[in-house]
Amino acid sequence: MKEQIKYYITANKVINIIFFLCFFIYLKKLQIDVETQPFIIFFLALCLILFNKVYIRKKDVFLILHILVLSIYLVFQIYFKRTGVIPYFTYLVGPVTYLVFLNRFQFVSEKVVKGIILIYAFTTVILLLKIPGLYYLLTEFYELFISRSGWMDGSDIRGITLFAPEPSYFAFASVFFLVALDVLHLNGYKVLKYKLIVIAIAIISKSALVFFYTGIYLLFYYLGNEPLKRIKAIKPKRILIFISFILILIIPFFIFEQSRVVEVFNNIFENISSSENFKNLLLKEVSGSTRFILNSLGFLSIEYAPFGWGIGEFQNNFYIVGSQFHDLMNNHGVLSEPYIKHIPLKAQTYFANLTGDIGVFSFFMLIFLIVSLFGNTHSKIKRGLQWVVPLMLILVQAQISNPIPWVLLAIINSKSLLIEKV
Repeated sequence: MKEQIKYYITANKVINIIFFLCFFIYLKKLQIDVETQPFIIFFLALCLILFNKVYIRKKDVFLILHILVLSIYLVFQIYFKRTGVIPYFTYLVGPVTYLVFLNRFQFVSEKVVKGIILIYAFTTVILLLKIPGLYYLLTEFYELFISRSGWMDGSDIRGITLFAPEPSYFAFASVFFLVALDVLHLNGYKVLKYKLIVIAIAIISKSALVFFYTGIYLLFYYLGNEPLKRIKAIKPKRILIFISFILILIIPFFIFEQSRVVEVFNNIFENISSSENFKNLLLKEVSGSTRFILNSLGFLSIEYAPFGWGIGEFQNNFYIVGSQFHDLMNNHGVLSEPYIKHIPLKAQTYFANLTGDIGVFSFFMLIFLIVSLFGNTHSKIKRGLQWVVPLMLILVQAQISNPIPWVLLAIINSKSLLIEKV
């Protein structure tokens, strides 16, 4: 029986299915309070772990210890509070997906990668041109499967929304696409036109987060940690790539004068001279500052609840930590109502929310991230990801149950990725 199951649950098949589903994690499937809907991914990954070998490196022991501590914490929490089961599984989605993709990303099919990019490109064209018939069908699909589907056409300042509630969610798909294409390129496939398609969609999204994540990855992929040295020694072909990259960076400022990219840039430029101006920036740039403030409150929870509020409980207690910044919280355009009315709000990254939930018991997760992100690498792909992944998992934003940052982390830690000397 087990052999029959193993025949159908092969690494090749399951990894390609999971890879495909990662780009559609915001489609509504279960009516539960989770930012994404990745539980199909979770159970597929779990099946692969149960019926196939899992590669564990020394540094991964800290991740296993993190899962163990989280499980023990849950047992005590259920005994005392009878809560935390769904948030617990939410925290497991990423680590389980990581274990599946570690040293296995090479199994991702070229046809699957390029096929998903074409789906996104086709959808982008339909939304931009509002093609009769197809636009109606897409509208019905969005209303049925995507929350806040009213964003799909964007606005004067926001771009189109692709299989997600907001344009900014394409930030994760954009980086994931580029990384997958770069891996294919290492294996000898031609991917340039597909990279250009992804970058074009990123620009059309008009999202500051998409622009930020995509730009950071491309910057460190092409120029590295010492850009001035690389520019001096750069080859003629790479000079062209570098100039093209700079042009891509400034395109939104000319084509989309009314966009979130330009708006965020202007807000920061106008409010960087003093601490008082920084406070004004947090009040004016409400979308970006919401992430910054909630993540800060997650980390500051250690002072109020050193052993955590409980798995899934930081969201119900964030206002207690926020009370030390009463004036800011009370006047913030997004946070004021949840703060005053005690409406639950989660921190915006996995580690910030984890710290708020279990306090000092997040120690093993911190060690795992540090040893993973600061290791030496001789790959341009890994080098780019070493700057992007901490933004997703620690500092800026990625939904707690979002598996994409964990697949990217698995790529950083994978030995099987072909080495490209830089």
